[in-house]
Amino acid sequence: MREKKDNKALKLISNIFFTVFMLIMVFLIIMTAQSRFTGREPSLFGNRLYVVDSGSMEPTLPLNSLILVNEKNPDLIEKGDILTYDVSSDARVTHRVIDVGENNDYFITQGDANNVEDSAPVERENVIGVVRFTIPYIGYAFRFLSSTPGIVFILGVGLIAFIAPILFKAKPKQV
Repeated sequence: MREKKDNKALKLISNIFFTVFMLIMVFLIIMTAQSRFTGREPSLFGNRLYVVDSGSMEPTLPLNSLILVNEKNPDLIEKGDILTYDVSSDARVTHRVIDVGENNDYFITQGDANNVEDSAPVERENVIGVVRFTIPYIGYAFRFLSSTPGIVFILGVGLIAFIAPILFKAKPKQV
């Protein structure tokens, strides 16, 4: 009797973990598809999503973490905020604000793991926003799902999930 209760509890925990995993996967698939089809950066409710590409902000932002960047008016940015900004049309940097210029016209930034401040101040027109949330290491999955093998994987899993119940449908017991 006790073994049956243990099996039920184990099955319930397993189902919860599987459900959470599937919800995360669905979220990543939707975000990947959105950015793939629109050609724009992935966003969620006015927040942009990025994957950390370097170790300059470790340990605060580990390499391959997914960060949620809230678009923020440069007038509201303060010393200590973690700022994401454009350095070119296809490159973004995320570093901590260590000083703010008069009237928030520019920001002096530095990576937490760096010994010196960044070589050039960040102009207010280059500001994207401030990091609000981070999920360590989920960037690996995000990158994979954005690649061609990842898309093939998604389609394959979807196809199997659709076909498997049909193929393995339980047959009625014969008496």
